[in-house]
Amino acid sequence: MGSSTANTGSTSIISNAMASNSAWMGSQSNGAGGPKHKGSSSDAVEVSWSRGGRQFSSSREVYTRGLYRICLKFTTSEDEDEGKPEPATAFWTLYGRRTTIGNGVPNSNRPDDICRRMDDSMSGPAAGVLACMSDEDGEQAALYAMRAGMTCGWNILGERGDVAVRVGKAKLYQKSGSSKEARLLTLDAERWVLCNGASFAAGNSVFTVEEVKEKEQKLTIHCSKGPLKNKTLEVYASRCPYVFGRAHEADLCVMDRELSRKHGAILYVRQPGKPRGNFVLADLESTNGSYMRLTGPYNHKGVGALTLGDEFIVGRTG
Repeated sequence: MGSSTANTGSTSIISNAMASNSAWMGSQSNGAGGPKHKGSSSDAVEVSWSRGGRQFSSSREVYTRGLYRICLKFTTSEDEDEGKPEPATAFWTLYGRRTTIGNGVPNSNRPDDICRRMDDSMSGPAAGVLACMSDEDGEQAALYAMRAGMTCGWNILGERGDVAVRVGKAKLYQKSGSSKEARLLTLDAERWVLCNGASFAAGNSVFTVEEVKEKEQKLTIHCSKGPLKNKTLEVYASRCPYVFGRAHEADLCVMDRELSRKHGAILYVRQPGKPRGNFVLADLESTNGSYMRLTGPYNHKGVGALTLGDEFIVGRTG
């Protein structure tokens, strides 16, 4: 499906409700580079998120469905101590604690809980923040989170544009002749609509939506980074699924070794009973993934709500 060399890092979410209740508000680290302090029962405070429903209405429920562990899938950074590639088995165990991800070293003014100081693509300390949802976040954040179909009560934030979440998957089918169609494989695929100001990343490329014309069913995209830098593209609904990747037969051929041959696609999804639809970004089961950046219209608390198995990047690592 693509290059075996993956420079894009991602982090997978894993939940486990078997951890000790007495330490649920503390933090403990295993693997490379994580925080090494441990909380106690005296750290515990009452936390609830009533807007999330009964399943998050008490501290015990929030804990049971909370984020327990994140695992490093890949990174371009090197181990700080030995100068060798980061082990793929690194993981951090968390117990309900707000966690920052960035390049702030332990002895600095702004140390990060998960420090990746070798990743110079991060904008600085706290490039990404993992935090559980609460009633203090307000009703709008709750609506965003529930719309995303979250299951663990946590979300990832990145106010400076460092964070991106892997989008849903689709499968491409070749019809008779040269026509093709795509079928969505994940329930949250329609979550990542390509609206004005939306920005997505694939391999070394970053694209931003400049304009959406609903009447003409046309999408205008500008590439700000990568092999097609400064190139502007127009995508019409009639040409969707609009496939991008390394393949010469792709609608948009991008010579980037981090992309799969048919890496991702822009789909035009029509809503039942409505004359017009939405342009949606989907990943074609690529090796390195396609990511929606949490900037512009997606730079709101709750938009980065996490579900079991979700992947996200901070800078070029996770």
